[in-house]
Parts: sequence; structure tokens; C-alpha cells
Amino acid sequence: MDFETQIAAVRQGIGITALPCFVGNADPLLERVPDTGLHLYGPVWLLTQGETRKTKRVRLFTEFVSRRLAAYAPLLAGLSISRD
Repeated sequence: MDFETQIAAVRQGIGITALPCFVGNADPLLERVPDTGLHLYGPVWLLTQGETRKTKRVRLFTEFVSRRLAAYAPLLAGLSISRD
């Protein structure tokens, strides 16, 4: 079963599924199953090729991505977001 089908089934009340927190928490039709733990998968890596990491455009891009991910850190870590 693909990801979208799983979400559609859960929205209709047909069972449960494991979702990334940033998907499940952002959907007002879904609820986290009480007393379930989070599955942490490790760090996010951004790989560059050889010496390209020293070029200005690649450095600017990696800094941009780092800032954007840091802004979403609570959501990516599984902390609930306000739905108000």
C-alpha cells in the first residue's frame, strides 16, 4: 500500500499507520496513537561532491538548507504543533 493510500485509509477510520511526525502532526484529521513512542531515524546528511563544497553557490545552498531545517526542528523531532 502506498503512502497516500495509507493516509486516506486512516482519515476514513480504517486502522492506523506509522507516519513521519511532520506529516501526521500537520493533518487536523489525524491523531497520534496515545502512549506510542517516536522512532528516531538519525541525522540528515547533505552530501556534496569533492571540492564543490568550497564553492560559493554550494556553500550558500548548504547554509540555506541548514537554516530551513533548523526552523522546522521541533516539527521534525515529533513535537506537536498548535492547530489554532
